[in-house]
Parts: sequence; structure tokens; C-alpha cells
Amino acid sequence: MANKKRSDLFFYIVIFYVLAAGGWWSYLLYIKNDDALKAKKVILWYQMQGQGATEAQYLQSDAYLNLVAQYDRQQRMIMGEGVVLLLFMIIGIWKIAQSRKRELELAEQQRNFLLSITHELKSPIASIQLVLETFRKRELKLEQTKKLANNGLVDTARLHKLVQDMLLAARMEGGYQYSFEPIVMQELLSECIKLVQPRYKGEMTLHAPQESILKEVDKMMITSAVLNLLENAVKYAGNTEQIDVYLNDKKDKIEIQIFDQGVGIPKLERGKIFSKFYRVGSEETRRTKGTGLGLYIVKEVIDAHKGDISVKGNQPQGSVFSISLPKN
Repeated sequence: MANKKRSDLFFYIVIFYVLAAGGWWSYLLYIKNDDALKAKKVILWYQMQGQGATEAQYLQSDAYLNLVAQYDRQQRMIMGEGVVLLLFMIIGIWKIAQSRKRELELAEQQRNFLLSITHELKSPIASIQLVLETFRKRELKLEQTKKLANNGLVDTARLHKLVQDMLLAARMEGGYQYSFEPIVMQELLSECIKLVQPRYKGEMTLHAPQESILKEVDKMMITSAVLNLLENAVKYAGNTEQIDVYLNDKKDKIEIQIFDQGVGIPKLERGKIFSKFYRVGSEETRRTKGTGLGLYIVKEVIDAHKGDISVKGNQPQGSVFSISLPKN
């Protein structure tokens, strides 16, 4: 933190120096030009005075008028170039500051990602290790064995999901080749709900009044996107009783909406949650598991399908995630 403050202070000192130096040198050039004009006026006056010219003749002479016009043009040029130079310097510094801000934000997000990924790996590995050590050291009843084995499987699934998300994010950045095929969306959503339902204490309900088919869908990637949204809803739903999934077949698109009644997402955070490694900075979020990759993957997948994704608040509380996918 101390290094960051020193770096910030140095950065702003350099910015101030560059702006001050640019303004100062422009001012000095302007003054020098003005001084040169005054000196040449005096020289011209002495020359014309020696030839017997009066002051009125001097002020109306072509030599005087041309001299003044020449230096007026130079003054305007200096002022214009100074303003343009300062303007470009300000724009350049603003661009550098924006780029630096983004780099610092990315560095902070990557740091948070490393911290969260360490926790995400450490916790299930420790749990699985404890289960295996218990099996090795103790003779357990059948019910106890089943319970511990189930806990181990849950943690294994958590590790698998984590590794899968990391690999998927890396593959997308490396230029993943999508494979499109026709998909019945009711079937895909039903399969996803069945996979996520065991991790939710309440009820997940699919509302799909009619069969909806998308002709060009990468089934694996869309399944991953829907699973991430459902798991995200479960993660923040807490002890709520209901998560609703709506499938609406419209004229030129299919819309999927996921309603939860959890803690919700502040308005100021909604535009950031699809960024890589980003996690909402509330206390509720910090107590939940996650790496900040899930919603990033969702956004990348939906964009690849030429669709849109948005989030808004649910009433009286919670969030509504909406996906819109074109039929053609």
C-alpha cells in the first residue's frame, strides 16, 4: 500500500511538472517574440529617423506595417501551437491515467483472484483429505460412510467446476472454435436445473409454456453459461425458497430469465460484474465462494452467440438475469 501511494504521488508530480513546463515554455516563447518585435521596431525607427522620417510617417510606412503583421502572425502561431500542445498533453496524460487506472484495477482483480483461487483449492482439498484419512483410520457404519463419501463427492465436484471454469476461460481467450447445432432449449434448461437443484435448499422451477428451438447453438458453451447463472443464483439466494427460470419464445429471439430472491446486486456494481476476476465488494459476497470467472464466461459465451445479457433488481429483493439469443 505504501509503495502504491508513493507511485501515485510520483505519477501526479510528473503530470504537474509536464503541464507546468509546457505552459511555461509557451509563455517564454511568446514573451521572446514580443521582445524581438519591440527591438526591431526601435531599430526601424532609428533607421527611418536618420532618413528624416517623422513618427507619423514611420507608423504608416510599409516596413513598419509589414513588421507588425509578421510578428502578429508569429504570436498567433505561438499561441495556437501552445494551446494545441497543451491540449494534446492533457489528452495524452488523461489516456495514460486511464490506462494506468485499468492496469491497477486489473492487478488488484488478479491479486484477489489468486487469493480466492488459493482458498477455493485449499478448502475442498482439505475436506477430501479429511474424508480419506477418516476412512483409513476408522471403521465406520454404512450411514457414516455414505455421508462422508457424499461430502467428498461434493468437494470433488466443486474442484472440477473450478478447474473447468479456468480452462474454459483460457480456451476462450486462445480462440475457442464454437460448434453450432440445433438445440431444444427446454431440455437444456431442465438438464441444468437438475444438476444444480441438489445444491439449493429451496425449489427451482422452469416456466416454459412452449417448445423453443435455437438452430445454431454451441450446446457445451450455452450449458456452461446457464449453469454458471444458476449456480450464481443459488450462491446468493441464501435461505430463500424459490428460484424461477422463465423461457420466453418471441418473434425473432428466445429470452431466458432467472429470478432469485437473494441479496441482490447494487446498481453501481451491475456494469462491472461481467468483467474478468471481478466480484461484488459487499460483505455478503466476500463470505461466498467464487473466483470472478463465472459471469465473465457467461458474457463471453452470449456475445459469441450474438446475444445480449443484462441484470436488474428483483422485487422485493434479489436479482434478475436476462439472456436474449437470436433465432437466426
